[in-house]
Amino acid sequence: MIQHMNLVFQAEGLSVGEGAFLLACCNHTDAKGYVIASMQQLADESHMKMTAAKSNKQRLIQRGLLASSERYSPKNGARIADLYRVNLDLLATMKRARTDYGPTLIEELTFNVPKKTPRSAPRSDSDPSPRSDSAPPPSDSDPPRSDSDGDAGSDSDPLLLPSPSPSSLSLVAADADDRMDVSPDGEREIEAPLEEHNPHPSEAELPLQREGSRKNAAGGGRIVAAYAEALGRPVLNGTKAKLDRQAVELLAQGLPEAWLCDRAREMAARGWSDLVRHAEMSTAPVTQTTTKSRRSGLPEWCTKCGPGSPAARLNPRFRTLGEMGSGEKCPNCHPDRVAAGASR
Repeated sequence: MIQHMNLVFQAEGLSVGEGAFLLACCNHTDAKGYVIASMQQLADESHMKMTAAKSNKQRLIQRGLLASSERYSPKNGARIADLYRVNLDLLATMKRARTDYGPTLIEELTFNVPKKTPRSAPRSDSDPSPRSDSAPPPSDSDPPRSDSDGDAGSDSDPLLLPSPSPSSLSLVAADADDRMDVSPDGEREIEAPLEEHNPHPSEAELPLQREGSRKNAAGGGRIVAAYAEALGRPVLNGTKAKLDRQAVELLAQGLPEAWLCDRAREMAARGWSDLVRHAEMSTAPVTQTTTKSRRSGLPEWCTKCGPGSPAARLNPRFRTLGEMGSGEKCPNCHPDRVAAGASR
């Protein structure tokens, strides 16, 4: 037991060998000091040869600090580990007197105890001193008060709770980081946000939108395939979804599919993945390969709304007087306005 080993450390009058052997015995003692361990085990734990261990054991037995008894197996009479007992009472009387060993530290370590300021007495109604309201309110940049500050538990301290919603600025920054790509040469391309369109299209627009959406989705897949072919390896799922979404958006704006495929191949060669940004920055001429065809039920485009976007020729959503895809419907070529004028 560790308590018995501590008695050996505090005992006085033991030789080095006696102390080491006694420590090995106390490593296996029970509450009454009995030890069951073989002689070889005690010699190994006391770092002695067998002859030295037996010699120190005999000296401890002669001094009355140790008692031993041979043990034999009741089954076959074979010799087994001896039984030892440490004289704990005698060992406790050998405790050396308390000794001052002097300073052991280079410098003393101290602790600063915070000073507590007494609470102010409550104001009475008869107190003639007026309360000063000229003190400036605490600034938002002031650090919060800790419990160690004076009068930390005052009832007048403001209770500042954390806001349950994140800052709007952090949301804007996080959204910008999600839409940003970095090219190998350090060019940063920010994905253009998707434009908001009218969530409730008219009945005249629905068949045209469905037909245009199917064609744009097929064209977007071919643009992504051109990007993967130029890249020379499969496109990651996140990049693939992003390119497909941007390709459909650009096709809906009237940009030719072949022209967008060429831009996608250029991006793959440079390690970019923002098709919208690259299409805006590209100086390659746009060659319209599709022929003008009037859709069934869609009036001819007046070329004055959109404003001026070739997407308005095929998509009535862009036939507005404001910015692209927003504002008042064009009275000259928007299906709803034209149909309403004809009904009158």
